[in-house]
Amino acid sequence: MKIRTLEDIMKNSLGLAFVLCALLLSLATPAAALNTGKDIIVPAAGRGGGWVTDLYVLNPGSTTAAVSISWLVRDHANSTPAHMDYSLSPGETLSLEDVILSAFGLSSGSGAFRVTADQAVLVNSRIYSADGGETFGQGFEGVPVEMATAAGGSSDVVGLAFNDSFRTNIYGCAGNDGATVNLSLRSLSGTEIAAATKTLRAWEPFLQKANTLLGSGNFDDGALHVSVSAGAAVIGASKVDNTSTDPTTLEGSAQCSGGSGDAEGTFQISLYDSANYATGGQMRIENGAMTMLDATYTNWDKVDTQGNPACKWIFLLGSSLDGSPSLSELENGVSIVADYSSSNLGTITYTLKLSASGKGFSGTIDAVGSGFPAEVDGCNGTFPQQIVYAGVLPLP
Repeated sequence: MKIRTLEDIMKNSLGLAFVLCALLLSLATPAAALNTGKDIIVPAAGRGGGWVTDLYVLNPGSTTAAVSISWLVRDHANSTPAHMDYSLSPGETLSLEDVILSAFGLSSGSGAFRVTADQAVLVNSRIYSADGGETFGQGFEGVPVEMATAAGGSSDVVGLAFNDSFRTNIYGCAGNDGATVNLSLRSLSGTEIAAATKTLRAWEPFLQKANTLLGSGNFDDGALHVSVSAGAAVIGASKVDNTSTDPTTLEGSAQCSGGSGDAEGTFQISLYDSANYATGGQMRIENGAMTMLDATYTNWDKVDTQGNPACKWIFLLGSSLDGSPSLSELENGVSIVADYSSSNLGTITYTLKLSASGKGFSGTIDAVGSGFPAEVDGCNGTFPQQIVYAGVLPLP
C-alpha cells in the first residue's frame, strides 16, 4: 500500500495543479424509461372501494436475488415497516396480484412500496378497479432512490387540471431522511398560480387533492414545479376523469437525485480541505452502488502549532472499501477503515457521505487517526472535515 508525505507531493507542482483542476468528466450512460436499482420506491398504491394493486419485480441478473418488499403507510413515518422477503432466480419475475391483501393481509390500505434487493431489480405496479369484468386503472413505476429529487434539485409534472371535467391528486414518497418539498403550480405561460411546502418524514407517502394541497381553487391547465430543500422524494400526480373516474399517471421528471445527469458510470472526484487544496481520483457507480473507489487523501488543513501539517502523510483512499455500498448507504455515510500497520503506522477511519448532485455527486469525508507511533503522532485524532465533489461540478 503506497503512502507518501506531503513534501513528496509538493515537489511536483504540476501534479498538484492537475488535481486542483480535476473535476472534468462524468462518463454516464443514458437512463431507460424504467430503471433497475437495489433500493426502489413505488410511490403510490392502495386497496379499497373496489380498487386493488398488483406488484411486479423482475430479476434481470445472472444470479439469484434476495428481495424485500416493505409496505409504507400513507401519512406516517415508516422507519420499521412491515415487509415480506422473496428469492428470485435469474430472469424470474415475481407477480403479486392484489399485493396489499395477498402479501400483507390488509383488506384496505393506502401507501407505497419500498423494494430492496442485494442486486439490481426492475419494479412496476398497477392499481385498478374492476367494473362488470372490465378493468381500468393506472401504473406506477418503481423509481430507484438515487433518481428521487434530492435537496437542491427539482422536478416538473405537466398536465394537471382541477375543474368540472378533471380532478388531480398529487402524490409522493420521501426517502430515508424524509423531505421538505416546495410545490409551485404554474399556468401554461409559466406564471405561478399557487404554492405550498410539504414536509415528509422518513419513507412517508402522501396523496392529496391538488386544490387542497396548494390552496389553488379550480384551474384548467397547470404544470407543477417541485423543488426539494431537504432530503429526497419522488413526486408525481394522478389526473382523474370526473365522468368515467379513469385515472392517468402524470410522472415527474427524473434527474438523478436532483441533477441533470445519471448516477451511473465513472466519475472524477476531488477532496477539498478548508484551504481549497485538493487531492482526488476516481469512483465508479454501477447498478446503484459504488463498485470502485481509487483516490488519495491528504491532511493539508490539520496543522501543528506552527502552522505546518501535523500529519505529513497522504493516504490511499478506497483500497479498504468493504463491498459495494448502495447510493442510499452512501447518503447515510459509509465507514472505511484503512489499516497501515504493515507500514508501521496506525489506522485511519473514514466516513464518506455522498449524494447525487448536479451532473455528479457531492458530499463530505471525515477522518480519525489512531495508533500512529510517537514520531508521527500528528496523524492521531480527528481531522478537519473535507468536501467531496465528483463529476462535472463547479469548483468551490
